[in-house]
Amino acid sequence: MSEFKTVKEIETDYSDSQIYWRIDKLVESGLMDPPERGERNQYLLGPDDLRLLRDLAELEGENDTVKEAIGKLKEKSERRTKTGEGERVKKLEKRVGEVESRLASLEEQFLSSDDRTKKFRENWREQLRGSFEKFRDLFE
Repeated sequence: MSEFKTVKEIETDYSDSQIYWRIDKLVESGLMDPPERGERNQYLLGPDDLRLLRDLAELEGENDTVKEAIGKLKEKSERRTKTGEGERVKKLEKRVGEVESRLASLEEQFLSSDDRTKKFRENWREQLRGSFEKFRDLFE
C-alpha cells in the first residue's frame, strides 16, 4: 500500500498555499474527495490525489487559467471513467457467463444425483415391501 504524503512532502513548483487552494478547487469540482487529515490537521494525500495534482500542474501549462485546466482534467477523468466502465462491464459479463455455465453444470449434477436417490428409494421400498410380505406369509 502506498504511503500518504503531506503538502510539505510534495515536490512541486507551487507554494503550500497554492497547493491547498488547488486541492480545494479539485474537491469543489468533484474530482477529488476531501483529503484525510493527519497530525496537526495536515492534509494527507494518497497516490490518486498526487496524480491529480500532477495532471493539473501539467494542464495548467497548456491553459490560461486554473479553471480551464480543471475543466480539461474533468473531461479527461470522464473519458477515463467511461473507458474503465466499458472494460469492467465486459469483465463482469464474462464472469456472469462463467457463473451461469457453472450453475448449469451443478444443476445437471444435482438432477442426476436426485434421479439416483429416487431409484435408491424405490429399490429400498421394494425390498422392504418384499421382506414384509415374506414375513407376513410366514405367519398366515
